[in-house]
Amino acid sequence: MENKKVQGLIRLCFIAALPLVQSLYFVLSNITQNAHNVNTFIDELIPFNRFFVVPYVFWYFYTVCVLVFFAFANYKIYFQLLSSIIAGMFVCFTIYYFFPTTVPRPGPEVLGNDVFSNLVRTIYASDKPYNCFPSIHMMDTALTTMFFFRYTKNWVVRASTLVTAILIYLSTFFIKQHSVLDALSATILAVVLYMVFTNESLWSRVPLGRIIPAKVKNDSIKFD
Repeated sequence: MENKKVQGLIRLCFIAALPLVQSLYFVLSNITQNAHNVNTFIDELIPFNRFFVVPYVFWYFYTVCVLVFFAFANYKIYFQLLSSIIAGMFVCFTIYYFFPTTVPRPGPEVLGNDVFSNLVRTIYASDKPYNCFPSIHMMDTALTTMFFFRYTKNWVVRASTLVTAILIYLSTFFIKQHSVLDALSATILAVVLYMVFTNESLWSRVPLGRIIPAKVKNDSIKFD
C-alpha cells in the first residue's frame, strides 16, 4: 500500500509539464493581428450569463483532480490522458499561430458588482479574447469525460462526468469565452487524440515499465 502511494506521488510529478506547456498560450495571446472572428449566428442567440462563471472556473480544479485520481487509480489511463492533453495543447498552439481567432465579449455595461461579475472581470483581465479555436477548455473536458467512460461502467460516475462536461461546455458559451465552432473543433480534436492515445499497438511501445515498477502496474481503484 505504501509503495503504491509513493508510485502515485511520482506519477503526479509529470503534471508539472502542464503549466510549462500552458505558458506558451500567454505568449501566443500577444498575436492579435488578423484575428478571425469565429462567432456564428448561434453564438449571437446565446445571452451572456455571469452565473456560468462557476462551472467555467471549476474546470481548472476538475482537470487537475481527475489527473490526481488516475495517478493513483490507474497508471495507464493517467499517462494516456496526460499525454493526450499535452499533445492537444501543442496542436491548439500551432493552430493559434497560423490561424489566430477572437471571440467578441460583452461590454462592461452587462457586468454588475456582484461576486460573479467580478470573477468574470478577473478572467477577462487575465485571458485575452484571442486564440480560441479550438478551445483547450473544452478539449480537456471532452478527454476527461471519454477516459472516465473508458475507466468505469458505473452509471452514477458516468452521468456525473457527463453533466459536468455539459456544464463546462455551456459555461464557455454563456460567459462569451468561446464560440460554437471552438467547441466543435475542440471535440473533434479530443476524439482524434483519444483514438490515438488509446491505440494499444502504439501504447505498447511506450516504455512505462521504466517509470512504474511491474509489481504496482496493475493497481487500480474500481467503481464497479
